[in-house]
Amino acid sequence: MSVLKDFRRRFPRSFRVQMLISVSGVSIILAISTAYILSAAKNLQNISNSSFEQERFIKTIQEDLAAYQEPLLEYLSTRSSNALARILIESQALRNKLPAYSPITADKTELKERELYFLIYAYLNLADQAIEEKRGRNIAAYTRIYDEMAGLLAYINEEIEMVNTERFSNQLDAYELFIAKSGTIQFWNLFFIIFVSILSILLLFQSAGRLTDPLVRLSALAADLSSGNFEIPDIQTGSVAEMDQVVEAFNRMKNDIRQFIEEIRWQENIKQEYMREKLRNMKMEGLVRHMEIYALQAQMNPHFLFNTLNTGMQLAIVEGADRTGEFMEYLARLFRHIIRNKELTVPLRHEIEGLNYYFAILKVRFPKNLDLILDYDESLLDGCKVPVSILQPLVENCVIHAFKDSSAQPSAQPPAQPPVPPPVAPPAARRSLIMVRAEKSGNTLILSVRDNGCGMPAETAEKLLHPLSIDESSMERVMGLENVIQRLYFFYPDDPGVVSIETGEGRGTAIIIRIDTEREPCLAF
Repeated sequence: MSVLKDFRRRFPRSFRVQMLISVSGVSIILAISTAYILSAAKNLQNISNSSFEQERFIKTIQEDLAAYQEPLLEYLSTRSSNALARILIESQALRNKLPAYSPITADKTELKERELYFLIYAYLNLADQAIEEKRGRNIAAYTRIYDEMAGLLAYINEEIEMVNTERFSNQLDAYELFIAKSGTIQFWNLFFIIFVSILSILLLFQSAGRLTDPLVRLSALAADLSSGNFEIPDIQTGSVAEMDQVVEAFNRMKNDIRQFIEEIRWQENIKQEYMREKLRNMKMEGLVRHMEIYALQAQMNPHFLFNTLNTGMQLAIVEGADRTGEFMEYLARLFRHIIRNKELTVPLRHEIEGLNYYFAILKVRFPKNLDLILDYDESLLDGCKVPVSILQPLVENCVIHAFKDSSAQPSAQPPAQPPVPPPVAPPAARRSLIMVRAEKSGNTLILSVRDNGCGMPAETAEKLLHPLSIDESSMERVMGLENVIQRLYFFYPDDPGVVSIETGEGRGTAIIIRIDTEREPCLAF
């Protein structure tokens, strides 16, 4: 059945051809059923005829014998030549009707019929003798023979009536069989009529279904399309060529509309993504520019300048102008280093040089209780590139926040006083430590800034590592550590582990940056 459906789907026929085939099939079945009904009726008629054929045959012989008597009596009375001619014709006709050979059977009726045929032959032979005696003018002889013929004819008629009676009695016994055969024929006639009617109705429904089913599916699909559902499957083609063309055209239209809508959505998504990326890049560019200004302002804010100048002035008073000149020289170098480079990414050497200048200034400002350690491999300075200004803001963040609640908080050297006797030295306080390290593990450059300060709560570190997006943040609040973290996420958007914080209250803080040197940072604006 599936093979037939597949064949119909591949080789559909037109509706006219299918209707012609259906009508032809019904007509052929009607013709066959009609022929069967006629044959059954003919068979029933033959059965009925065969039942009474022998009775009619014997009856015709009896009638022929009666008709034979008239010309025979006329010839014997008048010796008419016409009568003689009729006698010869009737006699020959009777002899031809009688069977030439009758087999002996066990049926009594058939035996009696066989005996009857012999009696008729005897009767005809007596008639021939009477005609011969009449020609010889032997009146006594042909009169005697005629009387004998009359008696034999009466006996023959009695036997004929008896045979017919017995045959009729036998037909009554076979009547039930005849009725059964008649009922069977009538049943099959009714069966064929019902079968043809049901088959005609099925063919009609099948032909109508082939035409209406695609229309129903088209209507349902059109309703779904009108509601905006273009993901429904295509309508399967059937076996009607005209409807298949309509269905295929509708499927193509649906798929074209769906593809067109998907292309529009894709173009709209691309456009929105482009606008979002453009806005993001513009904000990031502004953030970078703002960071550059902040890097300068962070070094030039009044408090920093005041402490720097105050330290320089104290050094000038206590020690003379050499150290002051050295201090101011490092300050000038740092300013010049920051302003000189406008690139977004720089070799690691650039960051280390700036950090050396900044460390020199911090050592002058906090000479007693601040230890600064810078650990790196010379081979990394020119072989690795990093985003600009990512180390100095982290060190400055340590100076400002790491030791604010600690007894080891860095403090500037006090102004020189007149010499006094040195007091007894109190127990040494814990020194503040900031360590900056650069190392490489495989393809990963690891930069870390550690301090032994007061640390921070885990919630604060988590908040710093998940800053607001550029769209939600404002330029004024993205400063220092948060600025560095946000820029790292921008430059390496596919690497959420580019920066991490290891901290705890009272345990210091370590900010670790991991940069894959095999991947280029995202620099597109």
